[in-house]
Amino acid sequence: MTMKRKWTVIPGFLALAAAATVVSAYSGASSSQGREPVQPINFPHPRHVGAPDPKDPTKGGMGMNCTYCHFSANKSPDPGMPAVNTCMGCHTVVLGQNDNSKAQIKKLTEYWNKKLPVPWVRIHKVPDYVQFPHMRHVSAGVTCQSCHGQVQNMTRVFQANSLNMGWCINCHVNGYRPAEGARLAGVEPTPAEVAAAPKKARYDCAVCHY
Repeated sequence: MTMKRKWTVIPGFLALAAAATVVSAYSGASSSQGREPVQPINFPHPRHVGAPDPKDPTKGGMGMNCTYCHFSANKSPDPGMPAVNTCMGCHTVVLGQNDNSKAQIKKLTEYWNKKLPVPWVRIHKVPDYVQFPHMRHVSAGVTCQSCHGQVQNMTRVFQANSLNMGWCINCHVNGYRPAEGARLAGVEPTPAEVAAAPKKARYDCAVCHY
């Protein structure tokens, strides 16, 4: 291959690399969407954060706020995971209503007695070169379910959205709709949320890559 041909090939390689990057960023090729790992304790989100059943409190959820367990989501880049003593604050008294819940609480108590954290398996993770500050999104009124899916209905939590670059940019460009966020959270949007204009955000590289 002559020197001239070598220099001709380089732009082709660059174009191919750029195309691969775009496809990876805007498709599900680089995503863990749908990932649903088994956890050390089968934590029932529907029971804890699901909507209460006005007819039968033993069947519905308790409507707990996400930040009761994920305590730093509104003030830190990382949402935080609950310490075992947070769980035991209730489960020293609440021991379960059936064999399955009793078995899961027994596992929790064993971690407590051994003074060990629960080794939860992480589900949602963006690449190390991406910064996702939870507190900015929560403070802007973005509901947890907008990114994480309707966790209040998940028997086992899974990654509902791709969380790739294109997915994030679409929200920043088109805007977050408060009414849609409320519906995903399982609540009826207020008239103000329905009337609110989409909340748009910057989407230049330095917003996420810094």
